[in-house]
Amino acid sequence: MNTQRRFPTVVVLLGAGCALVLCVGVVLLGGGAAFFGFRGDSLTFPWQPAATMAAQPPAGTSPTEEAASAPTPIPETGEQGLTGQQSVDEYRLFDDFSSEALGWPVYDGGRTILRYENQSYSLQVTQPNFYDWAFIPADFFVYEVWFDVQGASGEQDGTFGVMCQYQDEGNYYFVEFDLGTSEYRIGHVQDDYESTLTEPEWTFSPDLYSATSVNRIGVGCTLGSITLFINDQWANEVSIAAPFENPGEAAFFVYAFDTADSDGYKVIIDNVEAWQPVQ
Repeated sequence: MNTQRRFPTVVVLLGAGCALVLCVGVVLLGGGAAFFGFRGDSLTFPWQPAATMAAQPPAGTSPTEEAASAPTPIPETGEQGLTGQQSVDEYRLFDDFSSEALGWPVYDGGRTILRYENQSYSLQVTQPNFYDWAFIPADFFVYEVWFDVQGASGEQDGTFGVMCQYQDEGNYYFVEFDLGTSEYRIGHVQDDYESTLTEPEWTFSPDLYSATSVNRIGVGCTLGSITLFINDQWANEVSIAAPFENPGEAAFFVYAFDTADSDGYKVIIDNVEAWQPVQ
């Protein structure tokens, strides 16, 4: 196990304040034709799938904040511009990245690179011991997300994951994955204090494929619990002892180990489905 893996609790806000800037979302959840039944603060999964953080950066504007200074309009379902299987409404978003119509953050500041790539979406950080993230471009609070993810070829010098119920830089939940070792962990950051909720902290999953294979991940993230599915299989469910009072945003993040070379760490995501269950 690489002991350098960690999900730093000191973060740099990518897109500062989604609520005011680009409600380009919050949540990092997506998926296929799966359906989750919402019951109070827990999720049931009648499972039928249909898909950043590190050392304290310099003070001032975060690398992606400037690029996200203007809101990106999100088209209504059926509006001209959506292609492939893309769709969005007040409760659900699906993006196969066949076009850029849904407005994911696009940015290249050297150490953070967010872009559309070969009808998918990639997140990369090139600076060792650094992380960054991209909010999901949804106008609703995301409680559930499914997505496909694949690591870039070469050494897996980093981790990726999902931040959910994001309140601010010191308060959020997260699910983090190390594709190089087929391990994951689930945690809760409150008032800048991080609690890992999985035992052992980094839990091996036999269902997590090799780094360059496509993995289908499902995350259910309510205020009181987090549920994880990996490649059609239930992996874990944890409870939040002191949940937040209000829902928050969600995002995908990437983190490069301090041993990473100039290419840093990169993942590619696709077929993202994020939604808020209708009660």
